[in-house]
Amino acid sequence: MNVGASTSCFYPLETEKALSEIINLGFKKTEIFFNTACELEPPFVNELKKTADENGVSVLSVHPFSSAIENTCIFGEYPRRFNDFIGLYQAHCHAAALLGAKYLVIHGARDKRKIPLSDEAYFERFYELIKLGRAEGITVCQENVNLFKSQHIGFMKRMRDALGDDFNMVFDVKQSIRAGYEPFEFLEEMKESVVHVHISDNDLPERDCIPPGRGSFDFKRLFNTLDKAGYKGDYVIEIYSRGLDVKEELAFSRSFFENM
Repeated sequence: MNVGASTSCFYPLETEKALSEIINLGFKKTEIFFNTACELEPPFVNELKKTADENGVSVLSVHPFSSAIENTCIFGEYPRRFNDFIGLYQAHCHAAALLGAKYLVIHGARDKRKIPLSDEAYFERFYELIKLGRAEGITVCQENVNLFKSQHIGFMKRMRDALGDDFNMVFDVKQSIRAGYEPFEFLEEMKESVVHVHISDNDLPERDCIPPGRGSFDFKRLFNTLDKAGYKGDYVIEIYSRGLDVKEELAFSRSFFENM
């Protein structure tokens, strides 16, 4: 089964405990969502790696806890702030490398702001992140995120044109829906650039993010669409814990995919 689960599903459970929950549910692939700076220290990261290895679990990707400040600290207008915070992303890249992950997931800049950074400047800043990742053997990826510049197909196409072969995308089903795009509309334009996928289900118009198997999203079409595009990556369940028995729901979703 090429479906895993993100530790973020269990937030605010501590990262190492969330990893243990994913292991206990039988998943063999995961994304580590770091939640604070101390978790990037090598001793902590090495313990996560040891736990994953002992249980035959592959860490596919890393999600920075600093996504919430990327808007002003990486993609803001104040150059000195960028210089001060870029090291935090080097630390995330190094942690990803220690974990054996392939990808670092970036949210980027908010879509509407008082003094917007130009697209050209955004792409230049993003390329600096790409170089940090490359030094550690990590691919830095832009995720499509609602309310962010990356929610727009047009922006993502301009970014792809600007970065060329250095452009790689994380596609998130729920974020596409929240941004007003039918997911397969987004995929049709960007599928050749997708290297990693966050999945969830929906029962629109009621709910846009529910556990896979609980709604009506066409996962077979998703898998077939990306297979035909030559996708070789994996799929990670990313749902939100509020109001859910996460263990029960992830167990259900795992069974749903195994029996598909």
